[in-house]
Amino acid sequence: MKTQIEEYSVGQLARLSGVSVRTLHHYDEIGLLKPAYVADNGYRFYRQAEWLRLQEILFYRDAGLPLSEAARLLDEPVTAIERLLRHRNHLQEQNRRTAQIIDTLNATIDHLEGKRDMEINELYKPFSASRQAEYEAWLISEYGAEMAAGIAASKASVEKLPDGMAGAMAQLREIENDLVRSYEAGDAPDACGLHDQLERHRDWVAQMWGRACDAEAFAGLADMYRSHPDFVARYEKLSPRFSGWLPAAMKAHAARLERGD
Repeated sequence: MKTQIEEYSVGQLARLSGVSVRTLHHYDEIGLLKPAYVADNGYRFYRQAEWLRLQEILFYRDAGLPLSEAARLLDEPVTAIERLLRHRNHLQEQNRRTAQIIDTLNATIDHLEGKRDMEINELYKPFSASRQAEYEAWLISEYGAEMAAGIAASKASVEKLPDGMAGAMAQLREIENDLVRSYEAGDAPDACGLHDQLERHRDWVAQMWGRACDAEAFAGLADMYRSHPDFVARYEKLSPRFSGWLPAAMKAHAARLERGD
């Protein structure tokens, strides 16, 4: 990284990054981004390591992750290159999925405008059985044989539901709509007032799985929601940055359950 300046004051870094001085002070106070040193006059100064850390924080913030989750990722025992590669892969997969949906939307619009004929199987290309199989394969590759058994059990459980998958998804929409309203009202993801809504969500998951969803499993599900581009895209459609807020709320709820709060 070529630069003629080895360090920047907090004001200079704020101007370069587009982040306010107040925000940088806050990041310092919570331990997310400490300056390289603080001069005798109290001024904060930042060097290359801090510039790069701030860039990474902004990547995660742009993805909708809460600061607590950004801090957790930055503190993982992996290199910055590994974290950035993982984030890049996540964004590339999300872009691939979005591009497929856009292609289908364009084809449908052209069909409705009389510009082309569309085969019925094209209507559902982004949501096909092969896509479901691909998703299940990803789950198994990420979580192993136990996940494969869980998927089989879940399918068997869904078949026994009185209203089938359609009824289950209608329940989920109600639960998610309530959570979106809380998010858009400004509730913090660790707000205790979300208890009942998140318990409804956890009960729904248990119903789908055909077994209990304990605190550890609920937290693991939150990690999956945050890491898979399909879930991220789904929750971003419900509300911008909701894809970061919901997993954070689920993990906070799981932590309260573990403590017995």
